[in-house]
Amino acid sequence: MRDWKKDAIVYQVLPDRFNLGNGKTVFQKKEEGYYSLPKQKVKSWEERPLASIDGSHQYDFWGGDLIGIVEKLDYIKELGANTVYLNPVFWAHTNHKYDTIDYFAIDPDLGTEEDFVALIESAHAMGIRVVLDGVFNHAGIAGRWFNGLEIFDEPGAFQGNERLMEYFIRGEKGFRGWMNSGNLVELNLENPDLAEIIFKGEESVLRHWLNMGIDGWRLDVAYDLGPEILKEIVERTRFARPDSCVIGEIWNYPGSWPERSGLDGLMNYYFRLIIWEALNGFVSGKDAVNIINDAVRDAGLEFLSKSWTVLSSHDVPRLKNELGSIDRIKAALILQYCLPGVPLIYYGEELGMEGGNDPENRAPMKWEHTSQEIETLNLYKALNTIRSSKPSLRSGDFKPLVSSDHSLISFKRTTGIVDDLLVCIVNPTEKNVRSRVFLQEGFLMNGTEMKDTIAGKAFSASFGTISIDLHPYEALILEPVISRSNADYSPYKRV
Repeated sequence: MRDWKKDAIVYQVLPDRFNLGNGKTVFQKKEEGYYSLPKQKVKSWEERPLASIDGSHQYDFWGGDLIGIVEKLDYIKELGANTVYLNPVFWAHTNHKYDTIDYFAIDPDLGTEEDFVALIESAHAMGIRVVLDGVFNHAGIAGRWFNGLEIFDEPGAFQGNERLMEYFIRGEKGFRGWMNSGNLVELNLENPDLAEIIFKGEESVLRHWLNMGIDGWRLDVAYDLGPEILKEIVERTRFARPDSCVIGEIWNYPGSWPERSGLDGLMNYYFRLIIWEALNGFVSGKDAVNIINDAVRDAGLEFLSKSWTVLSSHDVPRLKNELGSIDRIKAALILQYCLPGVPLIYYGEELGMEGGNDPENRAPMKWEHTSQEIETLNLYKALNTIRSSKPSLRSGDFKPLVSSDHSLISFKRTTGIVDDLLVCIVNPTEKNVRSRVFLQEGFLMNGTEMKDTIAGKAFSASFGTISIDLHPYEALILEPVISRSNADYSPYKRV
């Protein structure tokens, strides 16, 4: 039985920057009373986000909303993605919405609960699953429990409400902020009343949105929640929706997390680092594959196959800023799709969008680029088609391959059936490389054509090996061309 958590191709959406629905402009929405909290300002869709010394850029809004996402589901479907991961949609003060005001309310600037239901139902009707960002380690100072902006009548922790003060972690300097932020107050999840509200109770935040139809959670800063709380969140999520997924934001080495946390997988930035190190010449291709193989051994293929392999996101620069040339980007993407794990596409990468560190990497979607011939858009579509049709990429075994030139990254994915064999070979250097790769596949018959699934380049298997010449940063996904026609001789007739 197929597992959607392995079959997923994730498209990440930052709601405020993706699409503005109903044909409105953000200025019209402002006139209608939206973006009314202190410091909130609106920007034209053509403007680019820029960092500010005082952090005021967090209160700049471009107007994207839930209806805007509904209107673009067909675009996501056509791209080949089958899962949408939404950055936070709960009521919050900032544009990134990691400073929750009310966990049970959709942010009014993004839409209504009815809009959210329409998004879930429309996505499901198209075969697209929806995963929400769960920000349970901390809440905003403007939130209902802290009430730092005094927008609620009931006194909060800020006003000295002793019951609500117990919802937050306090240290020697007062209430403790996540990463010492003054806006993100850490929640005391050991408080039984708060735990009941967030994840334990039948009417908890966790259950509320699962009951609304979401397909799982991506847990923000899961490393801060700790293994025990993660296990309980996973157990209670499974109880509410047995087929749901729980992915943790964990920037660490993936080993030990499967057994200690119970998570389905993590946001796999570790593979991103290894890919970057190889493409920048800091580790050889051979060492890169061995490092990855160690992670597969320590974390397990099952766990990594459900983890989301992240090359870019709202937290790191975009591919064009990190890698520059299309050849280097193509090499990185082929590795993202061929290594164990679920590929995550950060909105706009397929259109070649640029952006450095936050907030530059969170620019409004460049919809005008969809009418152009863009190489990355075609590449993403091709890779999504390949992944969807190849079981070895979704759940197959991973095995490093020996190359006579150790600068190459070479490995195979296989289900044990020769027809499903895929061989990934990448030249991460700026030099031409000639090498022999040892495929170690017993039923790959001598003389079998090994054809690149992207560009069609072909090689002939000779005694279980192939000889290749690769241009700088060239990347291949090779599959055997196997015929069992009755009309012609085939060495595969009984295989």
